[in-house]
Order: sequence, then C-alpha cells, then structure tokens
Amino acid sequence: MTVPIGPAIADNLTVSVDAFTGTEVVSGTFAPTHEVWALTAARVGQAAKPLLPAVVDQAAWSCDQVGWGVVLPEPPGLSPAALATADDAPEPIQELVAARHGKVLRYRTDSGFAAWTLRDYAGHGDLLNAMSPPGVGPKQLPMYVLIYAGPTQIPWQLQYSLNPVRYVGRLDLEGEQLANYVTALIGDWSDSKARYDSPVVWSVDLGGGDTDITTLMRETIAAPVHIRLSQDTDITGTRFIDGAATDATGQALAECLEQNKPYLVVTTSHGMTGPLNDHDAMRANLGMPVDQAGALVHPDRLLTKWQPDGAIWFAQACCSAGADSPSTYQGLFESDSLLDRTLQAVASLGPMTSPLPRELLGAPKPLRAFVGHVEPTFNWTMSFPPNRQVLTSDLEEVLYSRLCLSQPVGLAMSPLYRPVGSLLIDHGRAVGTYDTSVQDAERRALDMALYSKVVAYDRVGTVILGDPTAAIPLPKRP
Repeated sequence: MTVPIGPAIADNLTVSVDAFTGTEVVSGTFAPTHEVWALTAARVGQAAKPLLPAVVDQAAWSCDQVGWGVVLPEPPGLSPAALATADDAPEPIQELVAARHGKVLRYRTDSGFAAWTLRDYAGHGDLLNAMSPPGVGPKQLPMYVLIYAGPTQIPWQLQYSLNPVRYVGRLDLEGEQLANYVTALIGDWSDSKARYDSPVVWSVDLGGGDTDITTLMRETIAAPVHIRLSQDTDITGTRFIDGAATDATGQALAECLEQNKPYLVVTTSHGMTGPLNDHDAMRANLGMPVDQAGALVHPDRLLTKWQPDGAIWFAQACCSAGADSPSTYQGLFESDSLLDRTLQAVASLGPMTSPLPRELLGAPKPLRAFVGHVEPTFNWTMSFPPNRQVLTSDLEEVLYSRLCLSQPVGLAMSPLYRPVGSLLIDHGRAVGTYDTSVQDAERRALDMALYSKVVAYDRVGTVILGDPTAAIPLPKRP
C-alpha cells in the first residue's frame, strides 16, 4: 500500500523566538534551502580551539614534549656521527632505542663548565645542567632518562643530580639478563601473570627501640603502606608479614611471593654490609635484606619458585641499590666507630649496584623496577629528631597513590625528591648563619645544616634500577 506524502513540517511554518528588537517581537519562516543546514553534520562538542595552552601529560613518555632517552658512556675512538647513535651499545639496547625512537646522549667528564655534561651529538650541543628544556629535540633533555652503565662508568652522582628534575632509572645488566629485561620492557610484560590485587609487605622488627631502626621503618613505612593498600576495595589480597607480630623470615617472604604473585613488593629491614674483613663476601651479598633471624634473603632462594614477572619492588634497607666510593658521608661519623668502619668498608668495594636487584631485573621473567638506597638510610628521613614527627607521607603517596594508579615509576617517585631543593636552601642558610652567629645560634645552625644535608643526600640517594617508564597495569574491569 502506498502512503501519500504530505508537505514538510517546515514548509511555510512561522517560527517564534524569544527576542525583541525594541519595537516588535521576532519571528520568521524557514528558508527554501533549509535542508542544507539541517543535513550538515552537527558540531555539538566541536568547540573552537581553546586559547589556553594544552597541559602536557607527564606520563606520556612517548610524546616529543616529554620524551625518553638513554645515557651511554662515551668510548674513545668513535666519530661524532657514531656517538649520535647507540650502535656501540649491546644489541638489546640498540633494539630498545630503535623501538622507542629514543634520544641518545653521552656522558662526558671533560666539560670546561662543570664536572660532567651530557653531549647531544645528534643535536650538536651539550646539556650542562638540569634547566635544559624537556623533550627529544636538539639540545633538549628528555623527561625520562635511562642510564645504561654501571656506576663505575657513569657515576651515581649523575643520577643524584637528575633525580629532582627528571625521571631517571639505571640498567646495569649484560648478556642474557639484559636481553630478558629489554624483551619484557618492549613487550610491556604482556604475558605477566602477576596480580594487582595481591601486594606483599614484609617488615622486620627487632624491637630494639632507639638503638635499632627496624621498628621505626615498620612503624613509618611498612605499616602505613599496608593500611592504605588493605583499605582499597580493588586490592583484596594484601599480605603483611609483620615482624612485630610474627617472624618476618626470608622463607615466609619467599612463600608469600610464590602464593600472591604480586605486582608490588615493599620490604623494610637491615641491608647486609658484612663481613667487613671479607670484600668478596661483602660484594656478593651487599644490600640483601636481613630477615628476623639474621639470615640473608638471597635472590636464588626467592627465584626457586617465584618469578618477578613485572613486579615493582621497594626495599628500605642499607645499600639495597648499591654502594659508592668515596662515601657521601665520609668524615661525618666518629673515626673508627663501627658506623665509620662500615662506611669505609662498603666504599672500599668501589661504586657498584647490588646483586639482589640485578638478579631480579635479569630474571627470565624480570622485575619491572627496583627502588632502593645507595649507601645507608637514616632515621632522620623518617622521623624529625626534635619532635619525632613522621616524615614518610610522600613515600606512602609514591607506593600507593601513584604506583597503584599505574603511574610510570619515575614519575611516581617525584614526590620523594620534591623536598631536596628546600633542604639544600636550608643548608646554605644554616651555613651562613653559623659563620656569623654567637654560640647558641651557632649550635642551632650547625644542627640544621647537618640535618638538611643528611636528609637531602638520603632522598637523592634513593634510586630507581630499571627503566623509569615501567608502570604497574591497572586491573581490567569486568
């Protein structure tokens, strides 16, 4: 059956609008060609280009305005054209740079302006300080920087200098371990079986009070982080091996890692720095967590039944990331005291990364990143001595609010370095006050100079091993 078509509703229709010219109300009819307007694609939501500048997403490391790059040593004998590439680096690093279109920078110590420089051979210039503009263009310093070298080739001091202003990681692996890590990084751990909802917190507490730091680390780091994790409805399988209530042994940690398969591991304990008279043993065991029974948490023991498989591990322990020489704290402590002798013995090993993170980052299914300390950490970083104010809220922010929101580990760590500039300003002011003050004020100024310098060094000495873009993936919603 054919249905007759009547006139269009808009034909000869008078339209009224709520406007007034001052003498008459406004109305009218549709134009004969009104179908052109009606059938043109609607532009709702397609507003004109805003005049305000766009905000750059600091997590977007592949964006040219943010950027990712690698810092390599500068071997002698290579041409500037060769040094502008990563062709002299091991094949996995070449593959990583190619896959990421990364910027290649060279570490140099012969600058006439400073102790070091990063030479941008492709951009024909030197990046002498932290105020270099961000990005991957000529004479720009990417926000995400991976140092590929051990600290004997590229010193920890470069990482310390860049930590407050860039997102910096270090990779000190070779051979099969390097290939394992880079393959997983390029593939973003796509086959990982690790679990977002099952983090592990392990904390030794020897109950030594003011003479032992393990109780303080438990109270100011491990316990608060566990509380934050356990209150999250998406994180239902949190495990806390609490040395204040049970034996925080290496065996308990190994079994928990095997069962939980966590994406996040947080540990607090002493780090091994002995025996002081056996350099080979010190080097082999440096920084490994020491459990409740005084035994080492050795990577071989952990890796027997567990693979890191894309986890991020934060280890609050002396030398958990490595050692430096000379010690940053040389001359600070009473000569020939146990602390002074320990610092000297560790420094005698030379600059190095510790074996636990190297083994975990180079495992067949490697760790995403390891965050730890070079040299010891101090109770002053966790609690202010005059009033015992807890100073670890920024660490809680890093480990829960940022890492668990899938921020790249380099970006997530930035709150930890935020106070460094202020601390160094306070140190400079205290030094000036000390030089011009009477006795009482002089004493207070010396105390503040000591406190500010120690805490600033402690913060920048907390380093990332692994690529700074590594991020824990968020769980998929059903």
